[in-house]
Amino acid sequence: MNPRAFAFLRDLANDEAVRVRVRGDCMEPLIRAGAEVAVRRRRLYLPGDVIVFRTTAGDLAAHRILGYRARGIVTKGDHCADHDAPVARAQIVGAVDSLAISGTARLRALGNFAAIVARRLRR
Repeated sequence: MNPRAFAFLRDLANDEAVRVRVRGDCMEPLIRAGAEVAVRRRRLYLPGDVIVFRTTAGDLAAHRILGYRARGIVTKGDHCADHDAPVARAQIVGAVDSLAISGTARLRALGNFAAIVARRLRR
């Protein structure tokens, strides 16, 4: 996605929910490939939320927030083996608005983040 189109999409998500079609299986079974989700920008994103963001390659990805680092938000697809590079706030379109995130999902996300931190500390 080119930078202008991304900026337009992000600005539009400030005012209203934007419909985005998901490709790939990174968030299955929660979000199936081909599903359409509503994305809205928020002031605060919490661990467990699923956000849509622009990757370093310029594509859009929908992954779950695990936690925060100084360089950005740590995310990971539910169906992915590894977490992503930190996501800067400027790269975020918004959170998937049509999902109800359970307390269990939020705790699981924090647990995954704690495991990442523990692995880094052991190095």
